[in-house]
Amino acid sequence: MTGKLCSAAVIPVVLTTLACAGGSLGSPIPAVDVDQVVSRIERANPFPTPTRVVFEWSIREPNLRLDGLGVARLEPPARARLDLFLGNGESVLVAALVNDELRVPEGTSLQVVPSPPLLWASLGVFRPGRGVVLLGAEQMDDDRLRLRYRLPDGDELHYEMEGGRLTGVELRDDGSAMHRVALDRAGQEELPSEANYRNLASFRELKITVGAVERVDAYPLDIWYP
Repeated sequence: MTGKLCSAAVIPVVLTTLACAGGSLGSPIPAVDVDQVVSRIERANPFPTPTRVVFEWSIREPNLRLDGLGVARLEPPARARLDLFLGNGESVLVAALVNDELRVPEGTSLQVVPSPPLLWASLGVFRPGRGVVLLGAEQMDDDRLRLRYRLPDGDELHYEMEGGRLTGVELRDDGSAMHRVALDRAGQEELPSEANYRNLASFRELKITVGAVERVDAYPLDIWYP
């Protein structure tokens, strides 16, 4: 969830998301019904109704340490807004994601904001975006599933699923991992309890820990234009 990292993505729940933990992926076992797998994963996406999520966040960079509280407002089929605040209530970041378009106030630095697929992933949402090409689907020998997509710019997205739920995603450039999102799905809740986003090139890390989650009425349209 390009200013490929997002602080705000943070929300969910996010946010941060994911740190698609980097260990060995294991040996793939062939034979996967790709259409069936993708359809199942899309149906498992969270946020079937408008939702409000309160979370704690922290950003770590070589010369920066920040933390505070955040609010994510989510609305189907594909709208999300993230607001990050310091402990004193000062606003740090505002970002809206509508379909695959990232919207931020003029002058906002995007260095800490992930690209739309990573930002969605930090919210537990599987959404590779338009124009992607599925390169392959592999069932791993440890009961995990990996989906590989090529983006229009030539980069690749590698998604990992377990039990039909998104657990991590990695953005790769020329075979090397550049961004990772990892989700903590230890519980059975709809949202991940924690999301960790890492920009491996610039050593940035955004961590989000989900607090209160509540269903709400539909949001006013103007919040999607920060």
